[in-house]
Amino acid sequence: MSLIRKYRLIISTGLVVLGIRIALHLVSLRRLLYWLSYVPVSVGEGEAVIEDTAYYTDRWLTMFPYNPKGNCFPRALTLFLFSRRAGLPVEFNCGVMKLDQHLEGHAWLTLNGREFLEPSSYWQSFTVTLKFPHPPAVSSD
Repeated sequence: MSLIRKYRLIISTGLVVLGIRIALHLVSLRRLLYWLSYVPVSVGEGEAVIEDTAYYTDRWLTMFPYNPKGNCFPRALTLFLFSRRAGLPVEFNCGVMKLDQHLEGHAWLTLNGREFLEPSSYWQSFTVTLKFPHPPAVSSD
């Protein structure tokens, strides 16, 4: 990756993280997911660029954390946008689990039914409560 592309990716990742954090206060998650899923597809980008994007997203969220409990929500939304833009049919997932009499939440991506760019297997402990886009309804015909 050229130096110019690298810095362009760093800056665009930071701007997307910032934009998503602002949008989460202004619009519903459903509307935001629809907006993020309707992006023009870039030809020639793939998983390698998305891995770089995940790295820079994690760096931005380390410098400017979203929530003291974790950054999974803006991380998953940012990577959802960049993955969709690269033409990858990722799904955004949210889930909950009970931990010490409290509900804990997590957000992550899947690609072809498998986790995508998750730094750990933590996501496996959660019961999925939201999947976007929704899987197609199975016809009983």
